[in-house]
Amino acid sequence: MDIHQLPADAVLIGRGKQGAVYKLSSDRCVKVYKKEKHAAKEYRSYCLAEGSPFIPKIYEHGSNYLVLEYIQGEPLSKAIEKNQTITRIECEHILNMIHEMTRLGFTRIDTALFHIYIQGDSCKIIDLVNSYHRQYSIPKVMLKGLAKVGVLQPFLQHIKELDTDIYKKWTDYIVTRSERYGDLQAFNE
Repeated sequence: MDIHQLPADAVLIGRGKQGAVYKLSSDRCVKVYKKEKHAAKEYRSYCLAEGSPFIPKIYEHGSNYLVLEYIQGEPLSKAIEKNQTITRIECEHILNMIHEMTRLGFTRIDTALFHIYIQGDSCKIIDLVNSYHRQYSIPKVMLKGLAKVGVLQPFLQHIKELDTDIYKKWTDYIVTRSERYGDLQAFNE
């Protein structure tokens, strides 16, 4: 599929490293990939995670595209920017999402803040290309993103109250990384 094969009323809603996403209707979008290998990897990830409440539904696929559920809601990155904080409920969503990623057998237990969509009392994650192809047992990208926007400490405080085991694992990672580079600020780099 290429831009010329899209319906005339398709609207570009996002562009990233692997391709572009177009809204097709109120409940569907299409992700068109630059490389077929990325489409194949993401299709496999969606199939393995099918049925999870945290993962958009997949409706159709081709060699270089996926038709997916259009996610209503706001990226977590925008919610944090707008509110200048992260709420306990958002932290609960993230924690539930992390547990679900583990349950689904993801090898990359991580995602960027702009790939987490808050939808009322739940959240969804998008961009699953590397969910089963990279090895991350700690959400490094997510923690780094939270540090970058200045909400890592309130996030960790909520996590400490919700799941002490995860809190210890994540803070041990942050401390180890900080010690390696000399200070906590190095975590932001």
